[in-house]
This record gives sequence, structure tokens and C-alpha cells, in this order.
Amino acid sequence: MKKLFLGILMVMMLTLSACSKDTDNVLDDMSLNEIMDKLYEGFSEDELPMFGDYVTVTDENVNWYLGLDKCDFKEAIANEALISSIAHSVVLIRADQGQDIEALKEEIRSHIDTNKWICVGIDPQDLVIENRGDVVLVVVDALGIADKIVTNFENI
Repeated sequence: MKKLFLGILMVMMLTLSACSKDTDNVLDDMSLNEIMDKLYEGFSEDELPMFGDYVTVTDENVNWYLGLDKCDFKEAIANEALISSIAHSVVLIRADQGQDIEALKEEIRSHIDTNKWICVGIDPQDLVIENRGDVVLVVVDALGIADKIVTNFENI
């Protein structure tokens, strides 16, 4: 009887694990633009600053967005307020396969300028850097919407 019960239990566990979605794989199937769009879902126009188009992060502008000297990752895009008196910047990074994500996050945390707008900024302790799999989210936000952006990221 015990063997039958254990056998049924193992089959159920295998079935459940096969049916559960691997959320990091969901991000693998999405472009960074699609992920960025999802980060801002559920916000009213009043909650958000005016934005331009998403910017591809390159070796030429990576210092502005992340404080780094070069792009040591697969790809990245940024979204910032068009008005420079608003401290709001969101960067999505897709790391290289097998890259040390924690080391990348620490490098960004130690180099990013959270007061790059000169007259506005945030305390470096309020910088948000999260990841799901090889996708890293970096949020510099003085509007008070960083938590909702992180929640949207976690719920994709």
C-alpha cells in the first residue's frame, strides 16, 4: 500500500512540475522592449513622467545609464523621463549566457550615479537592482513607483 501511495505521489509531483511555468523562460521568449512595456502596465498617465522611445544601451552611453565603461552583457535598453528634473531611469539588461549575474549587479551598484541629473537624484541605498534569470532590472526612481515596477517585473 505504501509503495502504491508513493508511486501515485511521485507521478503527481512530476505532472505538477511539468505543468508549472518556468517564469524565467517566459522572459527568455520576450524582447527587452516587451518586458519594458510590461513594467509600466497598470500606471495612470498622472503617475508617470513623459517618456521618449526606449534607448539601446551601447558602449557609447552605458556610462550614463549604468556607470560602466563598456557593455559587458548581451543587450540592454533604458527608459528615462524626458524632463531632466525628474529622477527616473529604468534599465533592462539581458546578461550573456553563463554570466555571473550577482557580480554584474554588484558592479552596477558600485558604479551607477543615482544623482546624474545634478539637481535631482536618489540616495544610492534606494537603488533597485533585481533579476529573474539572466534579465536584470535597474531602477533609479524618485517618483515612488519603483515598488510597483518591481512587482510588475516579478509578475511577468
